[in-house]
Amino acid sequence: MAPLIPIAKATLSYPLYACDFDPLDSTRLLVGGGGGAGRSGVGNKITLLDTSKASEIEEAAEIDLSRDEDNVTSLAVGQQNGNTTLVFAGVNSSPEDVAAGKNLHFRVFGIEDTTPKAKRKGKGKAKAEPETEAQKPAVSTITEVSRVSLFQGKDKDAYQRLLRLSRPFPNQSQLGAVATGLEREWEIVLFNASTKSPPTKIGSILPHKEAVDVDFLHSGQDEFLFAYCDVHDIYVKRITKSDNAEPSLVYITPGSRSTEKVTVPAFRAMRWLTKDLLLMLTNIHGNAGVVLQILRTPPSGTGQSRIAQSARLPSQLSKATGLAVANLTPPVEPSAPQDYTQFVIAVAGQDFSISLFKVDLQVEGSVSLPSAIKPFRTLSAVHPFTITSLNFSNFTPPTHPITASTPPQYLKLASVSVNNTVVVHTLPLFPVPLSMKLGQSRTPRYVVALPSTAAAWGMAIVVSTLAILLGAVFIQGLLEVRGGVPVWINARNHVPLRLQELVGRPYEFPSGYNSIPTSASSGYNHHLGVPTDSSESGSALRLPKFFEKMKSGAPDDVYVITHYDSPDGQDNGVKAHLHDEEMHGPHGGKTWDDMQHEQREGWKKKLKEAGYWAEDMGETLLKGVVFGELAGAVGQAVGG
Repeated sequence: MAPLIPIAKATLSYPLYACDFDPLDSTRLLVGGGGGAGRSGVGNKITLLDTSKASEIEEAAEIDLSRDEDNVTSLAVGQQNGNTTLVFAGVNSSPEDVAAGKNLHFRVFGIEDTTPKAKRKGKGKAKAEPETEAQKPAVSTITEVSRVSLFQGKDKDAYQRLLRLSRPFPNQSQLGAVATGLEREWEIVLFNASTKSPPTKIGSILPHKEAVDVDFLHSGQDEFLFAYCDVHDIYVKRITKSDNAEPSLVYITPGSRSTEKVTVPAFRAMRWLTKDLLLMLTNIHGNAGVVLQILRTPPSGTGQSRIAQSARLPSQLSKATGLAVANLTPPVEPSAPQDYTQFVIAVAGQDFSISLFKVDLQVEGSVSLPSAIKPFRTLSAVHPFTITSLNFSNFTPPTHPITASTPPQYLKLASVSVNNTVVVHTLPLFPVPLSMKLGQSRTPRYVVALPSTAAAWGMAIVVSTLAILLGAVFIQGLLEVRGGVPVWINARNHVPLRLQELVGRPYEFPSGYNSIPTSASSGYNHHLGVPTDSSESGSALRLPKFFEKMKSGAPDDVYVITHYDSPDGQDNGVKAHLHDEEMHGPHGGKTWDDMQHEQREGWKKKLKEAGYWAEDMGETLLKGVVFGELAGAVGQAVGG
């Protein structure tokens, strides 16, 4: 049986620090990293991986970077410029150049796909059939396009820690942002990412603290919302052609301004959900846990944000290291409003796990109503060492309408580690019915098709419990039919006699059976209560066999039940044998229905003491049987 979440793994030759999917082709994954400057023997590279197969990762192209320079620290795939897919990366120059104040940290690469000519067969053979364009395998190459320095600072320890691009839209400009790390004077630079030439710098921000994370959101035609956060504060900046206002402080962590020594949580990552909703990943002080929060920003852009939803992650996750978010029904254009959708959230943990969550968004007029943050799967031990980066593929729903011929849809989640490993999980998606009454658009909407971990465990517990109960009922019924346990479910009244015979009811030992009768005396079979001398007993039968014989015997057969008394007056038991009326004469007994109550009780007592009858057998078995008087009398039974 195929796993619910197919997994593809690969191990490369260098440590990985960044990854990103091609926004126009979710099967292409870019990863980057390396051993840094020096003689470590590990090169610095950027690799293009093909993830079109759910269980296999193939290398499509690779570029070797200088070993005299630093490794790749950040990476993002932009939109296409002609036939070239733009790739932006952060790579510090060599230590000598950095010390000299020349650090060309911002690199632009291009991925070009070329199709080789169709090969011909050898000399003297017929020409090969020409391949169509779709049949020709594409060959990708990665080349460096440009390198430039965007930061003003000259700190030799500084590097490009953050790199983030806005979501690409056709015929729309794309913006990007880079932020410093390990620098004395922190800086965020905004640039235009739409051209192959060195990017155009459109502004910079000098934050009071080092930026922890940054993100963009299209808010209209050539309009953007830019947000960044440090460990305690969140800022939002509106970017338009005519307005380039300063960032507004929209959230202050409670207690972060206190002069006393308090334990204050710290932001780890952030992502825009909608124009007024921000998702924040927060680590609690002292590795005491992780919290996901959805903040509603003020409509005017000024003032304090409010917490719309909050969820604390499982206690075993003490600290988070990364965040990725996918919108399963994004707007088709920047000016289009956000409709009903589902957001899939991935959180990388310090324990090398990835926790998956989902948030359903309802839209009522101009108000977005997020649901509770619901966990639905935890991927344990994804990598053997720290997860350095994770990203979702860019999912675009198929065109309407959705029919049976529409292929299955998937969302890919990629993660990389310093242990050289890259892992891609493929999450299945399925369409949900559209509800025009709730104001949803006619655009197809997809959601994750996986049950939550709690639901999966709950279903497993329910199924296991039912299986145990059914097994217990079956075993109890089987033992009841065999007469080995007290009656609880009264199986003998529900199981057909033929089945009871198959499971061995003729060999039952019902309650009240006395395996060693106290009245046994010498010369008699002590466990049967009948003489051991076959010549004296004739065709004597044990009583259980007698009842079985009655069912299979001829209608004219006459059987006799004899109750024996020893010479000293003590009871010795009963036996049954075939009665020959010509030899023994008439029986002269009474049927069960003709006997008085006291006589019936006496016979039941004797049969019970002998182990031939029990209360749960009922009296139906004894009806039609002819009994004599007790205390030495001969009782007879007629089968038929």
